[in-house]
Amino acid sequence: MLSDITKIEKNQLNSNSVWLSMLEINIPSVAETLRIVNNNEDITWKSFTWLKFPFELDEISQSVNAETSQFQIKVGNVKNIIGQYIRQYDAYVKTNGFEAITVVLYIVNSKDLANTTPVYSTNLILTTSNLNHLEVSFTVSARDLFRARTPQTRMFPNSCRFKFKSTLCGYSGPVSLCDKSLSRCRQLENSKRYGGFPAIGNQGVSI
Repeated sequence: MLSDITKIEKNQLNSNSVWLSMLEINIPSVAETLRIVNNNEDITWKSFTWLKFPFELDEISQSVNAETSQFQIKVGNVKNIIGQYIRQYDAYVKTNGFEAITVVLYIVNSKDLANTTPVYSTNLILTTSNLNHLEVSFTVSARDLFRARTPQTRMFPNSCRFKFKSTLCGYSGPVSLCDKSLSRCRQLENSKRYGGFPAIGNQGVSI
């Protein structure tokens, strides 16, 4: 439900507020979630700092063949920050197998940042990316339920599925690297939060 502030701003012919587009990007190879806002300054929303970052949203394509709609998100490659993340992700996929980059798009009003409910939000999946020194172009689509993976994460006996130092991982010590093995988790005294499945063994399971 829209707040009273948003309802007023939505119907104003002239207003000094702006509608902010925000992206919450989860990259499997990056421990922290990347939160950016298409704005000229950082903002705080939902207790997180959203970094000012230039990006553009193309119009969502419409398909007459019942295909999932796709569109482009072009993010400025400022100081090669996004480019570094994409190269890390490419290396991660080669080592660990494919795991999709997920994106949540939010629209909020600059006068209503105390309200944690966005005006609009949608969950997206990155399908392809193109990188140059100026920008990173993502092709994203809505979540296709017919292609959804169940379970959502791969289950390996000797590889933790959690991002190191994420909330699910729970490790907050000084060590900066983890190979995601159970033995490493034990060395870090964090095996209770191990995200692998050692009980399934190394043989395949047929259903």
